[in-house]
Amino acid sequence: MSRNTIDVLGVKFDNLSFADAEQKIVDFVESGQKSIITTPNTEFVIRAQTDEEFREILDKKSKLNLPDSYGILWAAHFLDFKAPKNKYFRVFIITIYWFLSLLFFPLATRRYHRPLQEKISGSDFIWSIARVAAKNKYRLFLFGGTATVAERVALKLQTDVLDLRVAGVFDGKIGTQNTEIIEAINHSKADILLVCLGAPKQERWLVENLSKTCCKVGVGLGGTFDFIAKITPRAPHWMQKSGLEWLYRLIHEPTRAKRQLALPKLAWLVLKKKLKKT
Repeated sequence: MSRNTIDVLGVKFDNLSFADAEQKIVDFVESGQKSIITTPNTEFVIRAQTDEEFREILDKKSKLNLPDSYGILWAAHFLDFKAPKNKYFRVFIITIYWFLSLLFFPLATRRYHRPLQEKISGSDFIWSIARVAAKNKYRLFLFGGTATVAERVALKLQTDVLDLRVAGVFDGKIGTQNTEIIEAINHSKADILLVCLGAPKQERWLVENLSKTCCKVGVGLGGTFDFIAKITPRAPHWMQKSGLEWLYRLIHEPTRAKRQLALPKLAWLVLKKKLKKT
């Protein structure tokens, strides 16, 4: 079945709603084929510009790439908007629209829900996965964080989602324990594996090891476990919806400043790509 994808600087994003993505989980599990799901954000796209292996994983190994930031929605929208054909007028309009769309983005995020329908962050999508798993009697396995964090996340998910079965957990210390991790997953007889190791480590681990496990679906979810376990505070709902979650995280985690440079880099690269089409 063909995928409806939108290209953002060489990374393909699936154009789906939450409901569509939930159905994809069922389709993947029922097919029995090993399927990797990723939730790329702005940092993923910037890394993919120089990390060929990572870009290959996103484009060819992953069965589903869900947009995990409003920056991605904005970039897809900006690259898609129709500018005038006149060469010089076109450059002027593109530059002005680029500046204004960035300036007013927090006030008009719904305008940027085209061509990508929705922001589907890992921190929200994990609850979709849990509901789908409970409804269809799929078993989850949680891999990542510390053992305590993983256990807290398992308890929270099972408390909030009726009939959910978390079959096992394992901390995120990868090393000589890799065989032990795979054995634990297989012993659990889980259907869906949730991995929170941070990118690109989690995606590389899934590519190398998902086929060795009993799980049909492996999902990379970044720092989601830390949010659910309340190790890392999440931005208020209004900041999430207005595209300002990055600012909240920067205030609470100043060490993220270097990582946040991905945002202006994305904006600049998107502008350059749009202007090249003139």
